[in-house]
Amino acid sequence: MNEIDKQWLKTLRYFADNSRAQINARKEEFPNEYPENVPNDLEDTFAKFGYLALHGNTKHIITQSGLQQLRDLEQIYQKDISYKISIASIIIAGLAFAKAMGWLDKLFT
Repeated sequence: MNEIDKQWLKTLRYFADNSRAQINARKEEFPNEYPENVPNDLEDTFAKFGYLALHGNTKHIITQSGLQQLRDLEQIYQKDISYKISIASIIIAGLAFAKAMGWLDKLFT
């Protein structure tokens, strides 16, 4: 997962986890928090792609297509984590096999 995908994932999660009222309240209470979670260029980009409904009276700002994009990014994130865990498991299994065969003992003596 590249840095752009990570930023998109973080931003879409922010919109999915918070309602329109919560986001508006946080904008007023903590004005520095919103730009950390939602850079201006991403907010505009998401609105153009139809991922956000910035103006309206729906409970959440994120749209159905925004939720689908979030699901896709979360799936990529999970695959990345699974890949890293698989690599670590293969290395551990290889070390355990080498230890069982006595190859590590010969190597370090």
